[in-house]
Amino acid sequence: MGSSLILKMSVESAMKQLGRECDVEHWAAGTMEGMRADLIVAAEDFRDELTGRDDVVFVTNIVKVDEVKEALNAYFTSKGI
Repeated sequence: MGSSLILKMSVESAMKQLGRECDVEHWAAGTMEGMRADLIVAAEDFRDELTGRDDVVFVTNIVKVDEVKEALNAYFTSKGI
């Protein structure tokens, strides 16, 4: 759960910098089944587990807020949000 908490904080910071409001929760990868979310942000390490979903943003370095912000911005732009 440590890495998911770190990513949660990075997502919150990135979204604030993007001027977007959000509610962020963090879950361990094994507990996500059946959970509802508008968007999932995950480390690249979990790409195989989340294959086939179009509501996932992957990041390489979960502590780099700038990388998270760029990935989120690219997702929002691609979806017209």
